[in-house]
Amino acid sequence: MKCDSCQEKATVFYTQIADGQVKKFVLCEKCANEQGITNPDGLLSPGELMGVGAGAEGDSDVLPFESAEECSACGFTLEDFRKIGRMGCARCYEAFGSELAMRLPSMHKGMVHQGYLPEGLLKEQALRGKVEALEKELREAVESEDYEAAAGLRDTIQELKKGGKGGGK
Repeated sequence: MKCDSCQEKATVFYTQIADGQVKKFVLCEKCANEQGITNPDGLLSPGELMGVGAGAEGDSDVLPFESAEECSACGFTLEDFRKIGRMGCARCYEAFGSELAMRLPSMHKGMVHQGYLPEGLLKEQALRGKVEALEKELREAVESEDYEAAAGLRDTIQELKKGGKGGGK
């Protein structure tokens, strides 16, 4: 590939995202140096890009960076969390709860994990729920001495178990 500036062989591939706009640059090393792209002092650290590093926008709105808060279980500090972007142990989630509550909406899509189930397990759970409901009806029919309804329910339950689990219990 050729440099966007001077048409020499490109060795630096740079992507800039600003205000939701993505700009990609392909530059030779000389042009990249001239523009300061290869200068590590001018680049943001991964933590700063994620909004958890020193000087990240919004830090002053959450808690001061010099906060002495630390996890009582592992000694991990709020400063460690902001630098690394990870917790030290499970108890850190309690110790830094207010900080996480402020940051989660921008870090994660939604506040509830929806999850998923494999199709076979989903069908099995639906069948199990239906059988349990019919068994409850069966007990009620027996208690009320409605033996014809109970026999029909019993047969329906047996058919569901046979068809749903490949031959019953």
